[in-house]
Amino acid sequence: MSIGLQTAELNFDIIREIGQEGKNSQVFLAHDKQLDAEIVIKRIEKTKFTNSNEYYEESKKLYLSSHNNVVKVSYACSDDDYIYIAMPYYKNGSLKSLITNRNLSIREIIRYSIQFLSGLHHIHSKGLIHFDIKPDNIMISDSNEALLSDFGLAKAMNDFGLANPTFLYEKQIAPEAFQSTKKTLHYDIYLSGITLYRLLNGEKHFENQLSKYNNNIESFKNDVISGKFPNRKDYLAHIPIKLQKIVNKAIDIDISKRYNNVLELMNDLGGVDENLDWVYSEKEWLCNKGNHTYKIVINDDNPKAISIDTTKINNITGIETKEKKSTFKNLNEKDISSKIKGVFKSYEK
Repeated sequence: MSIGLQTAELNFDIIREIGQEGKNSQVFLAHDKQLDAEIVIKRIEKTKFTNSNEYYEESKKLYLSSHNNVVKVSYACSDDDYIYIAMPYYKNGSLKSLITNRNLSIREIIRYSIQFLSGLHHIHSKGLIHFDIKPDNIMISDSNEALLSDFGLAKAMNDFGLANPTFLYEKQIAPEAFQSTKKTLHYDIYLSGITLYRLLNGEKHFENQLSKYNNNIESFKNDVISGKFPNRKDYLAHIPIKLQKIVNKAIDIDISKRYNNVLELMNDLGGVDENLDWVYSEKEWLCNKGNHTYKIVINDDNPKAISIDTTKINNITGIETKEKKSTFKNLNEKDISSKIKGVFKSYEK
């Protein structure tokens, strides 16, 4: 009996497209007939590869990187035109889909971040640089855990800890991308910092900064290199200074001033203990503290007399009680932020 290479038949029905991973692939929700289960299929055209030895590189990297916080590969296969990578289907979607619908609390952000960073630390220990860390590529499992996905751009480091990516994600591109071809794991640390920045401030905040470039590539490039994009001083008022410093260290334009490794970043995130449960939504913040929810609202209809209202809501009866209303005249943006921070401090006591 021959025990050599075997060719097997796999059958799945594509249900619908659920996203485009990038320029080179599409992602579908599918039904696997053998497993009788919904799965995710990543489909890549064979013409996108320079040689056939690269067909299963991504699936091999996923398999090599097996970890509780890395999306698992179920199997990989091909037909005449495409390579298919099968993975579990996570109905909760990605962090990108989550922050598109609502802002997260700092507690949620730190929890998810430590989880995906744990997966990233693991792949670094396997000698890989991911090169595509972003909210779109962090999935939320059925048990509400963050999982790192999409290894399409991942590259193995050489003996000197360097790797050269084929493509880079433009929105979160690091300064060194414009200055050298070889990158270190510090590139992933920068991408993780930008991801944190987006999670903390919301997608609208990040996209508004991007929109001002209006396809002016040279201006965008200069601002990334100089550290003007994203704006390191522009955070929502409830984000603690300690947390701002952590993110800004991760995205420092000077590689030598960034975290040396992912573990250092995770350890610092674990030490953040301020304003953990406040959630921002269009000029108001909410914080659920068991029996009551506290609300802070800014009224700036009259820019010359801005008011900050604080309200306590009984979570059982729904009754709202006004706690305080403060009106301030002729405040600039920095002064407003300072006043709001003072309100947050009063609730932390």
